[in-house]
Amino acid sequence: MFKPLKGIKVVDITGVLAGPYSTYQLALLGAEVIKIEKIEGGDWTRVGGKDKDLSRKSMGTSFLIQNSEKKSIQIDLKSKEGQEIALKLIESADVLVENMRPGKLEKIGLGWKKVSSKNNKIVYCSISAFGQDGPLSKRGAYDHIIQGMTGIMTTTGTEDSGPTKVGAAYIDYATGLNAAFAITAALYKVKSDKKPIRLDISMMDTSMMLMANMVTEHLNSGWMPKPMGNEAQSGSPSSGLYKTKSSLILLAANTNDQFFALCDALNTIKPFDKDKWKSMEFRNNNVKELRQEIQKIFILKTAEFLEKLLNDYEVPSGKIRTIPEAVSEEQFLARKLWNKVYINSINKNFLVPSIGFKVNESIIAPKEPPPTLGGDTLSILNTIGFSDTEIDILRNKDVIK
Repeated sequence: MFKPLKGIKVVDITGVLAGPYSTYQLALLGAEVIKIEKIEGGDWTRVGGKDKDLSRKSMGTSFLIQNSEKKSIQIDLKSKEGQEIALKLIESADVLVENMRPGKLEKIGLGWKKVSSKNNKIVYCSISAFGQDGPLSKRGAYDHIIQGMTGIMTTTGTEDSGPTKVGAAYIDYATGLNAAFAITAALYKVKSDKKPIRLDISMMDTSMMLMANMVTEHLNSGWMPKPMGNEAQSGSPSSGLYKTKSSLILLAANTNDQFFALCDALNTIKPFDKDKWKSMEFRNNNVKELRQEIQKIFILKTAEFLEKLLNDYEVPSGKIRTIPEAVSEEQFLARKLWNKVYINSINKNFLVPSIGFKVNESIIAPKEPPPTLGGDTLSILNTIGFSDTEIDILRNKDVIK
């Protein structure tokens, strides 16, 4: 088992997607992740998702996606006693991950200065919408807000459709990966330098980095990105989306070698004048005509046939697939990205994502299910020295649950 973070203790004060996804990566790599949840309802995603029956059980699908391998403790962080419990947990931890609005943890005595003075080996990771500094730092936001504010939406869609968001919450998940990457690097540094480290991860920064090529082009040349629609980022005159006899297909014949291979592939279907288009400059100056000639041949065959033919000629291409189509294919199944975890509290198996890479040809999949709300409160408090009597007193005061 590849568990390089075994022995690392993570206190997770996060909710929704980005924060929990970051600590999920750490848990899959072997870290002990203790998730601190609110007294009332816990993580908001416990009631999220499409399966309403699971939501009523506080095990909504939105929660199950990224919380396997964690423990859950319910604490009222608004109370003095709750703050003391959290601080005691953090004092013995290697990592704290939080995604509250900047300044909120400071107000309850769990800010960077207080925590780092109590724990000089801590990696203190703050995830927020806009970062810990700057004029927008105090604002909150969600994935689609960040997509709109960072320019992504102006590069998607078409001139007719106007700005269009990416369907998946990919800023959230990319931010989670960004945070997990930063934390693992910081753990290595703390081990060598014996000093605490503060990490500042923002959704806005992550979004900008996902567009690094476009943003860099603009900053250096003043180039103004326009809606790309289904055009390839390369701007290649032959690349893009084409109709076929059955469905749509994407083509990426960017280099000269790829274009000439495309010509050879097309010639197996119908004569195509390779010599006419041998000049890249000529292709760039006659994009509309070139694409029309390619389209006339593509429409004669199915997307499935063309995808195989073109890839046999080493021309990158792919039929447009729905999610159901994509996850039913042999390649998806071979990669084993999603794996079943039995969840006792709902008496069923649930497919959850593994980590996004293989190690020594093996996947890293969760074994333990997502925790029930507050299901580990008693054992966690016992571990840090609370007696059963003290725990009963805290429960009666609604400090824990």
